[in-house]
Amino acid sequence: MIEILFRELKQYLNIENFHSKLLNGVLFELFCALIGYVLVMWFRQCHPVKDGMARAIQQVRTFWNGTLDSFG
Repeated sequence: MIEILFRELKQYLNIENFHSKLLNGVLFELFCALIGYVLVMWFRQCHPVKDGMARAIQQVRTFWNGTLDSFG
């Protein structure tokens, strides 16, 4: 399960390369990626998606961008 988690984090959340070189920056990026991963997994449990993690992330991004336009 740990190996699957790391593979999905690398593949879908792009945590191989960090923007920051400082420890606090790297930890911040890592925790944000983990929070995003947990939210997408929760979304997948509430709303089953046929095509897996990539499709779930795409739907969350589409929904998020659609709701932001109405407030901006």
